[in-house]
Amino acid sequence: MLTRELLASRVREGILRPSFIKAHDPSLQALAKELLADAEAFRGQARDDVEEAFALKAGAFSRPKVARGLVKLLMDRLLFDEAGEGAQEARWRTLLVGAKVLRTLPPDTTLEAYEARLAEALDAPLEATREALYTDLPGNRKLLGWDGEALTPQGLLDRYNLALAQGPLLNARRLTLRARAPELLRVRKLLRWLKFCRLVAEVRRDGEDWSLEVEGPGAMLSLQKKYGLQLASFLSVVPLLERWELSAVLEDARKQSTLQLSHEDPLVSPLPAALGHVPPEVAALSEAFEDAAWELDLTPRPRHTGAAGLCVPDLTFRHRKTGHEVALELFHPWHAGPLSRRLSELRARPDAGLLLGVDRALAKEAAERQVLEEHPQVVLFNGFPSVRKLRERLARWDDATPS
Repeated sequence: MLTRELLASRVREGILRPSFIKAHDPSLQALAKELLADAEAFRGQARDDVEEAFALKAGAFSRPKVARGLVKLLMDRLLFDEAGEGAQEARWRTLLVGAKVLRTLPPDTTLEAYEARLAEALDAPLEATREALYTDLPGNRKLLGWDGEALTPQGLLDRYNLALAQGPLLNARRLTLRARAPELLRVRKLLRWLKFCRLVAEVRRDGEDWSLEVEGPGAMLSLQKKYGLQLASFLSVVPLLERWELSAVLEDARKQSTLQLSHEDPLVSPLPAALGHVPPEVAALSEAFEDAAWELDLTPRPRHTGAAGLCVPDLTFRHRKTGHEVALELFHPWHAGPLSRRLSELRARPDAGLLLGVDRALAKEAAERQVLEEHPQVVLFNGFPSVRKLRERLARWDDATPS
């Protein structure tokens, strides 16, 4: 992600548009190629040295702000070694040895004589000890390589444009996405990515088009940064749709504006296989869920919650014998508003086939906790629902369903 000072955009008549670069610009292609070559050449060097070298190169480029943004995105993808266990204790022991040796020497001892005596007292060669003394500090950690697959010059430039669009979403109050006549399977996979990002959307279908509305981090009082990053992650797969329009109401301390994006913008998803991605916790649940009566469907199926509205359950359980379906929609700590709306919708339009999985963080107050614990369609969980709890709840359907 780009930091605020690295974002570039313009606002005209209340519409915010990122200042996208031309990703095929020869000078930018050359710069990206140089940066990636440097990243390979810098393997084994300390982080401070790597950052300094990149900063010099970015400052010398004709558009330093763009270059610094590319460096930031590149640094985010590099992997540096971790602090070794016992590094602080080893440093402390070395310093104690140095102090002990120093106390045995007269005040006029030269540095060379001190180092000679110190080398005799240490368990390892002096040069190696000196080099290892502060290796646990972040700036001294060595570059190991890429965190994942290596970037390409084109991939780095595409990520820059995407990051320009993602940055404003950290202040969004609400995001609206309209997919123009998409394939139904692609919509379902997009919704699965939405659930992977742990977002709850109000979904509507208008003819062949689909509309998703998601609350932004600016609409909540807590967990704004974490939620904003998840909203930005969701945007990373939107370009996989063929035709789409997105708007987001942005609000900061000084003014309000609207971010507008569409398939005509130079946005490329860095995750072409993301729509087929299954979140690790869901994959673990799927692997562990063995039940003679129920089978698990991982692809979300939109479900009516009112006259026109749809919700997007995270999972669907299908009874092997009767074909009866029970959907599960999850609500995480930042979903207080959507949970309240869903409970109201269930009161107005009962749906016995919909379970609400609610993180216990949403039930902090005693009164709220009692209401949720007594609700026949609520499953409380910590982090993610367990297989045991889901099987117990599904068994109630078995018991309540006439044979």
